[in-house]
This record gives sequence, C-alpha cells and structure tokens, in this order.
Amino acid sequence: MVGDKLDQMFHLQGILQRDTYGAHPAEIEDIEERIQFYKDMHVAIVDELHEALAEIGWKPWATSRHINEDAVKGELVDAFHFFMNLCMLVGMTPEELTRRYVLKREKNIKRQQDGYDGVSSKCVGCGRALDDDAVTCRISDNGRYAYCYAASDGSHRTFTLS
Repeated sequence: MVGDKLDQMFHLQGILQRDTYGAHPAEIEDIEERIQFYKDMHVAIVDELHEALAEIGWKPWATSRHINEDAVKGELVDAFHFFMNLCMLVGMTPEELTRRYVLKREKNIKRQQDGYDGVSSKCVGCGRALDDDAVTCRISDNGRYAYCYAASDGSHRTFTLS
C-alpha cells in the first residue's frame, strides 16, 4: 500500500517534469545537463529545508518557541519534489529507494549498537564510512596513500596521507 503511493508520487512527479520542463529526469542524457540538473535540485532541496526551518522558533538566543506545522509540511513536500527528481535522475525507482532505505536502516542500527562515533570508522582518505557498500577503501602498505574504489563504475581515487 505504501509502495503503491510512493510509485504514484514518482509517476506524477515524472509527468510534472515532462509536461512543465520538457523532460523526465531519467531522460536527461547529456552529462553536463545531468550534473547541472543535480546541482539545481540539490540547491532547491536545501532552500526548501531552510524555508521549513524559518517556520520554527529554533534559535536558542530568541524567546519564540513555535512550530508552524502546516507551513513546515508544505516546505517538506516541496523538498520531496526535488528529492524525487534526484532519485529519477540516477535511475532510482521507488522499489530501489525502499530496499536501500531498509538496508541503510539496518546498518545504522548496527552502527549505534557498536558504539558508532562517526570518526574512527571513516576512511582517512575520502572520509566515507568504511562499512559503506558504495566505496571500498584501503591504505597502502607504507601508509602513505589511501585508495578508494567506487563499486558502481570501478572508478578510483588516490589520496596522499600526511
């Protein structure tokens, strides 16, 4: 039931993008256009989240303590529009999003149970979590380099360690 609703939202968002802007995010083929689209959607999400934050009296130095829930909900929906665009751009379906969410949730639970501190379990080269499935990192035998490999496309980056 929830999956059906998520499928429907992705479908409707794809139609909105195609009808309004002429292309479904998954149809953008030019790499420069894809990168620009990603950046635009990223900035848009951040902006919508800032707009949501402006509807909350969060400042510790101010006396106002309020949450305009209706306005926050509206801004979160706006952010979700842009989030769906990003998912579609990289070919992530609602089913894949759900599957990845469940796996990441399990990993996060394990991290908390293991005393995750967010620092000691990070690669000293790229800064990603060492248990991240998307990148495999290793340190050279002499300890001078970190080699980080992306699982999806086989690309790699080398970091010189000080």
